[in-house]
Amino acid sequence: MIISNVEHFEAERHLWPAAIQRGIDYILNRKLGEAVLGRYDLEGEKGVLMYANVQESVTRPSLEQVPESHAVYTDIQFLVSGEEKICFYKLHPGAKVVDNKFETHDIAFYESDPAEQETEILLKPGMFAVCFPSDIHRPNCVINESQTIKKIVVKVHKDLL
Repeated sequence: MIISNVEHFEAERHLWPAAIQRGIDYILNRKLGEAVLGRYDLEGEKGVLMYANVQESVTRPSLEQVPESHAVYTDIQFLVSGEEKICFYKLHPGAKVVDNKFETHDIAFYESDPAEQETEILLKPGMFAVCFPSDIHRPNCVINESQTIKKIVVKVHKDLL
């Protein structure tokens, strides 16, 4: 997982894969934070290699958010407004899948494991987290109280990384 802020983007970008750099560039240069909600194709035919979802959601308590991971796409979760917590841990052999939708939607949901030690990341506007396929994550979690957040999730195909 990568956690950063656009304030540090230029100084840090050389540390990240080129596709992650391009994903952040698309967010900033295409002003996706100002875009209406929806999907935006960025690379490849019909955005199959990289696309962005501009979305709003309401944060919920961590235990109400089901842990998830992806097999084909890496997420760049960029917060535009509001505050959220993302909880994550590394995929491991004992992780129990409760709903496998890898074939149809590139997502699998996992049973919550109270023994699993999750790391919590607090995101504020301008911050982003890059969740790789080995990162099981719970996005859109409450920090203090439930609120509507706006975020951009850029999906980067594994062939680009």
